[in-house]
Amino acid sequence: MDVAGALVLVVLIVTLLVILSERVNETATALFAMSIVGGILYLAYGLTFGNFVLLMPWDTILFVTAMLIVVAVAASSGMFQYIALVLLHRTHGNPRMIFTAFMGFIFVISLFLDPLPTMLVMGAFTVEVCKTIDMDFRPVLISEVIIANFASIPSLVGSVPNLVIVVSAGIEVSLMFVVLMPLALILFAITMPLLLRKFGDSLVASDEAADWNVLYMIKPSVMIRSRHDFYLSLIAMSILILGFTIGAVRVEASLIAMMVASGMLVFSHKRAQDLIRHLSWDTIFFLVGLFGIIAGLESTNVISEFVTGTMAFIGQNVFLAIGIMIWIPGFVLSIIDNIPVAALLAPLGLELGAINAAVPLALLVGTNVGGYMIPFGDAPNMIAVKLAEDEGKHISFMDFTKIALPLGVIHLVVSTVYLFFVALLLA
Repeated sequence: MDVAGALVLVVLIVTLLVILSERVNETATALFAMSIVGGILYLAYGLTFGNFVLLMPWDTILFVTAMLIVVAVAASSGMFQYIALVLLHRTHGNPRMIFTAFMGFIFVISLFLDPLPTMLVMGAFTVEVCKTIDMDFRPVLISEVIIANFASIPSLVGSVPNLVIVVSAGIEVSLMFVVLMPLALILFAITMPLLLRKFGDSLVASDEAADWNVLYMIKPSVMIRSRHDFYLSLIAMSILILGFTIGAVRVEASLIAMMVASGMLVFSHKRAQDLIRHLSWDTIFFLVGLFGIIAGLESTNVISEFVTGTMAFIGQNVFLAIGIMIWIPGFVLSIIDNIPVAALLAPLGLELGAINAAVPLALLVGTNVGGYMIPFGDAPNMIAVKLAEDEGKHISFMDFTKIALPLGVIHLVVSTVYLFFVALLLA
């Protein structure tokens, strides 16, 4: 590693520490770090900033942008709240049935939404429903965060880290779904009884609660804010699923996503400008800054040296490779945003995929599970905490961690054993 490589590595470490401190906006930090890396490469190698930015994976960035557009249109239509209210009408106000219905619905929509928009869309709705029957919403919010994260594991569009890893590590989408969907269902089957046992005493309605009939009388159709966007979202989701199923991963997925997203904006007519204005630009520019740092690491051969050293340590031991891919991002790095972890380890997943196709899939599991073990591990967790805080009901660090951390460890153990068997089948 030369001096330039060492400096870029120092920039990365400092960036992660600043992000972890939460004292400075993570997007601003990433962009500032990227500019410093650009300066280092210019002084060391004479690489202009224009050539530097060309090294970044813009197809991945545009892929994420396109999916955020699709999510924005679907969420603004009220489609998810509509479906949730239809399910609630079938619970007849029973708190345990409401809890089960919410968790099942969160599991399904997490196959299409990143955990952050999932909590933004469903968190406030959950609080209002629980307040209607005077049920404590804190257990529901914590449970939603946990399930939203691990339910995203088998889906290409289930989380931003999934998009980054699949494209960078060259994972086949069909193999990803076939292998990881059963794992997600197993984790759900294990988690639900544990959550119901833990929160059973809290899942009761007060005798003084508002009449359930008030909520029952609300027609689901009133949740639809735009019928036009509602049907447009259904068509777009269908096209995406079909396209990702039959298309290639690297180029075709990005092209399909951009065509669908831009088409949705075109058919949104005058609302397109408002949808673009409210897009999650912080996530997009955070990825731009992060991928700029990664491009700097690649240009100075830091990543190639890291991959070579790790490969030499692992050798051909597929079980050690799976363990590293799951437990490093899943447990050790659970305090860091999972997007940087995914971007840093994706090149290693690409190389380790030569040992066994199950190895890069393990990275998907680790990055998704690691996000919910502690309350400040990821943005969706903090959304849940803030929603409770706004209603005057605090979720403490220990309240969250004593539920999420043991479940996270259980999920990592189960996932490791599961992928060991998958590796044997794929050998």
